[in-house]
Amino acid sequence: MQGLKQDAMFEYASEDTMSTRLTAMDIEKQEFTRKMRGFDPDEVQMFLRAVAEEIERVNLENSKLSEETGVLRQRLDDFKDRERTLQETLVTAQVMSSDLKDRSKAEADLLVKEARFKAERLLEQAQDQLHALENEIGRLRLEKDAFENRLRSAIEEHLSLLDLRKQEKADVDNLRFLRRRSTTDVG
Repeated sequence: MQGLKQDAMFEYASEDTMSTRLTAMDIEKQEFTRKMRGFDPDEVQMFLRAVAEEIERVNLENSKLSEETGVLRQRLDDFKDRERTLQETLVTAQVMSSDLKDRSKAEADLLVKEARFKAERLLEQAQDQLHALENEIGRLRLEKDAFENRLRSAIEEHLSLLDLRKQEKADVDNLRFLRRRSTTDVG
């Protein structure tokens, strides 16, 4: 019978540890069969309480550590996700930077070609305008010379007319004088 009770106790403990963890309450409620020359029941109870308290502390610490481990694993997973995202972002940024650089160079080359073409066209237009202006200046010089000659001719003609008018006036004055004289001489 003693062997049966001992087997039953170990059986209970092993079944309990298999299905759930041994708790402080299990230790405190554990009862042992009494024998004649057994251990002091108060000492056994005190020892069981101490073991129960230690098991409780260990279980709480284990639970706390499991929770912290879960949090740390979650944080580690978050950091790994962030690292992966950053790596992907970095690769994307490098690809975009390279593409942008290539596009910018192609665009710059195109702008330089367009600017050269426009500059050449503007230079041709400016040279055409210069030739046109030089031709216009030459034509205007000829017109000026012709105008000056016409003006000079007109001035000379007016001066001749003024001289002629002056001569006519002098002749008219002389005639009047002569007429007055002749009228005063006759009279």
